[in-house]
Amino acid sequence: MVSSLNKDKAIILSDYVLEISRFAEKAGIDISGVMKKMDIDFFDYQKNPHPISINTCNNFIDSLYSELKTPYLGLAMGQQMRLTCHGMAGVSAMAQQTYGEALEAASRLCDTVFPIYSMIFSKNKEHVGLVISERVSLSPNSIFFIELIFVNFYNILHFLLGDEYEPEYISFSHPEPKYSKVYSRYFKCNVIFDADVNEFAVSPSVANRELLLANRGIANMAEHTYANDLHNIDLNFLPQKLRLILIQNIGAFPSLETAARKIGISSRTLRRQLNSLGTNYQAELDTLRKEFAINYLTKSNKNITEIALRLGYCDTSSFSNAFKKWTGMSPIIFRKSNSTH
Repeated sequence: MVSSLNKDKAIILSDYVLEISRFAEKAGIDISGVMKKMDIDFFDYQKNPHPISINTCNNFIDSLYSELKTPYLGLAMGQQMRLTCHGMAGVSAMAQQTYGEALEAASRLCDTVFPIYSMIFSKNKEHVGLVISERVSLSPNSIFFIELIFVNFYNILHFLLGDEYEPEYISFSHPEPKYSKVYSRYFKCNVIFDADVNEFAVSPSVANRELLLANRGIANMAEHTYANDLHNIDLNFLPQKLRLILIQNIGAFPSLETAARKIGISSRTLRRQLNSLGTNYQAELDTLRKEFAINYLTKSNKNITEIALRLGYCDTSSFSNAFKKWTGMSPIIFRKSNSTH
């Protein structure tokens, strides 16, 4: 249902503005010139980011359509969106126990993260998912936004559960566009146009799949922190923010310097603040590798070599030595003793 939410109110978070800008720059757009037309100094904005209004965001999107001449811009941009743009909301969702609970968390956090939409969690015997509707008209870019959101959701599902899992269906309330064949590049599931609602739906079995980083304590704390303070880095959650960066780049983990830049602080500050919390970059990386390794060994049929490569090790010997330090057992013995697959 469309409401009377003020379209001049600054409610589009800077994380998303910068994500759109990043995409535009990669596409060869003079982003500083585009933003100058909106009376925004891009270089100053990068140093002092702030939310923008729906009207300003629509002007931004209109300019990109004009520059790129790409009718399916929402699909393309959604494909490039990083999980880190969701910040602590992403930490909370990925730390839920199951994928269904992650969707339910998304519905709760939507009011804070993306208030222009209502995300209603739905669950029945056949499907579990989110029904999404505009709280305020996003015309002329309604299709852009919903395409972006659903491609992002689709990629997050694969990231959390693996490429072998698919939604039951994705429905769009808009009519089938002229470029509808392009949708098959981005979705391998059933796509429905001209539906009653915008909906992202999975089967109950997919919804019940446990997430690799399930941690109820972190999920609850991250959600509480995000709801109370959207912009300030809480040092108590800096390790989780670092882990979010590492998760996104699993298998090709960034250096401490690169991770710090993605978080938005200097490498020196990241190192100092982690030390103050009794941890460091390598310890956080090892913790993440250990959690993924245990889940791969107990809940999948991936062989030891594949697991080692997925976790960024150059060979099975290096992985096996590290795993034995963590658990006191070799990966093979651990799998035999603990496998539930």
